[in-house]
Amino acid sequence: ELSDSSVVSEQQLGQRMLRNINQKINRPREIALWPRIAVAMTFLILLSIAFYIYQYDKTVQDRYVTTSMTKRVAPGQSGATLTLADGRQISLPGKETGALALENGVRISKTADGQLHYEIEHDQHQVQGVNILSTSTGETYVVTLPDKSKVWLNAATSIEFAAGFNDPNVRLVKLKGEAYFEVSKDRKRPFIVSSDKQQVVVLGTHFNINTYAGHPYTETTLVEGSVKVTDLATKAFKILKPSEQWLISKGNIEVKTVDVAEMLAWKSGEFALGSEDFETTLQNIERWYNVQFDHEGIPLIDITLDGWISRSSDLTEVLHKIEKGTNIRFEIKGRRIIIRR
Repeated sequence: ELSDSSVVSEQQLGQRMLRNINQKINRPREIALWPRIAVAMTFLILLSIAFYIYQYDKTVQDRYVTTSMTKRVAPGQSGATLTLADGRQISLPGKETGALALENGVRISKTADGQLHYEIEHDQHQVQGVNILSTSTGETYVVTLPDKSKVWLNAATSIEFAAGFNDPNVRLVKLKGEAYFEVSKDRKRPFIVSSDKQQVVVLGTHFNINTYAGHPYTETTLVEGSVKVTDLATKAFKILKPSEQWLISKGNIEVKTVDVAEMLAWKSGEFALGSEDFETTLQNIERWYNVQFDHEGIPLIDITLDGWISRSSDLTEVLHKIEKGTNIRFEIKGRRIIIRR
């Protein structure tokens, strides 16, 4: 506190204090920008380098298959070979639509959508002989049998059947490979699919059977209706319900519930990459693209996949998708594909 005699001094003190405050408020602020600029530039440089390395690595991965490729590997297509009872063979892909053969009263024709169609023109009981319809690697085909049942054949598959289905007690088909069946109803004559390990008996239903020799299991997957599956070795049997799958492997039998869409991906023109173990997926790719994988010394049991990809894709597209989801790489040499880690 100042005395009355020092009022002038108080005014002077106030003015002096105000000048000091104004000088500090109005003084230009000096900021050292160069250290901050240097830090920002360093960060941008490091970020650019990291982005370049990522892009380069991604490009190398994406181009790995392509750069090692000698030629385009196209997907499979519709096609099959029909062997008639007299031994004649008809290559179906190259034939035009219409009648292909008339054998013992059975007219065999190719429809506009590329399917094989059987039609009995005379007395069914007079029709004799056995026909074999087979696909090679990279081929699928659809056939309508004399009883109006339809069969979809996967690659490297064959079915054998009586040309007229003229047995009064049974409709018998022998299968090797994999096929999907839509069986027409006939309560008087059961439809039987026989393979080397099992027998499937139905009256009229939809189901899929996988009997490939290299497959770890013989699989029967029911879509609708019911089927009776019998193990030929043990005579054990099971009546399946829709979405159930029967598996036989070295005398062991297992029944489980599955995703039917994944099991029938091949019929829909897709690969369901996560539906089976990795080695089985490779076998499916081998059959469809007519190639062979070489993974000697590379363990595959720990590799898992997920996702779908069209079977109409080029082989490189399929391999790219697998590479992105795993730690393996592919090198194509003709029809041989080397797996690396």
